[in-house]
Amino acid sequence: MDCMLRMPPEVERAEERDFGAERIRHLRHAIIVGLIVYNIYNLTSLHLMADIQPFTVAMRLLVLVPGSLAIFYLVPRVPPALRELLLLGGMFVASLLPLYLLYISQSAYASYTLGELPLVLLFGNMLLVLRFRLALIFTSVTSLAALWVIHYKPDFDPNLVFPLTVQVVTGLFFTLYGNWHVERQRCLTYLARYDAQNRADRAERRGDALRDLTLTDMLTGIPNRRHLDETLHAWLERDGEVLLMMVDVDHFKAFNDRFGHVAGDDCLRRIAEALSTFAARHDGFAARYGGEEFTLLFGSEAAAGGPFIADRLVRSIRDLAIPHPARTDGLTHVTVSAGYAATGEGGVREARDLVTRADLALYEAKSAGRNRSRAG
Repeated sequence: MDCMLRMPPEVERAEERDFGAERIRHLRHAIIVGLIVYNIYNLTSLHLMADIQPFTVAMRLLVLVPGSLAIFYLVPRVPPALRELLLLGGMFVASLLPLYLLYISQSAYASYTLGELPLVLLFGNMLLVLRFRLALIFTSVTSLAALWVIHYKPDFDPNLVFPLTVQVVTGLFFTLYGNWHVERQRCLTYLARYDAQNRADRAERRGDALRDLTLTDMLTGIPNRRHLDETLHAWLERDGEVLLMMVDVDHFKAFNDRFGHVAGDDCLRRIAEALSTFAARHDGFAARYGGEEFTLLFGSEAAAGGPFIADRLVRSIRDLAIPHPARTDGLTHVTVSAGYAATGEGGVREARDLVTRADLALYEAKSAGRNRSRAG
């Protein structure tokens, strides 16, 4: 917040989102009240400006009233910056018009209409609560215009020059100080709210990030065993079948021994990415179970096609064509074996039983020569 009580642009936009509608309601209400009170001063012209009384009434009713109603209409329909400038323009008309009428009136009592000026300043600075930078412009210009009229109006009573000058200056100071105080409090209050909200948002994001870390396998970037357990239990609590597939990389120890653990880690990352993509394509879930083992979950729609899905999964890893010359079974690329089990088979609804059945099926696939799948 600077010396003109301007907040950073992003904060100004946030405040408008939060409180713009409330300010618009306040402004429209104040405009109507201000119009009613302002036009009561038509009665004073009967006594204080009798020489131009018809003109004063016409100026108020034909200039100020339509202008104020136009601002009333536009306030909720224009951008915030233009809205505040419209208010400033309306307040200039409301303050400078009486000064102009005072200047042209030849009535001996015209100077008493200056009592209207502090009320106009009060209305703009304290009821409309012009933004401080605009209130400063409004108050300064209005006061300078009033002082010019007091000092340069022909036939102005010299005995009134000093006291009216004091009234104008003090009215300027008090209403502008009041505006500064209210506006400063508004800015400080919202800045504190904005900062608190930002801290809360950052804390929430950090919490989400930490939670993601606890549910993500650090090597492969896909969900870890903990995330798998939570997801499996959640899926089993829902109605519908669940297909669970255990996947193991064939001859992975030989791959590590031949190429080293760095290459082994790269291999696991590529396989994890392929499994994750495969699972997403079938509205499923993929996680690293541990070591070179992975687990995939599929819902009711996929459960009926277990054999087809398992065979496609095995083929998709084989199609990666990751070289594996250390194999002793005649194949030269990395492959996987898969075992799967579904809840619909035997009415199994316990996570442990489902994993056990899929694990046994995986063992059968590996015993049968690997690079294949088996049902549990």
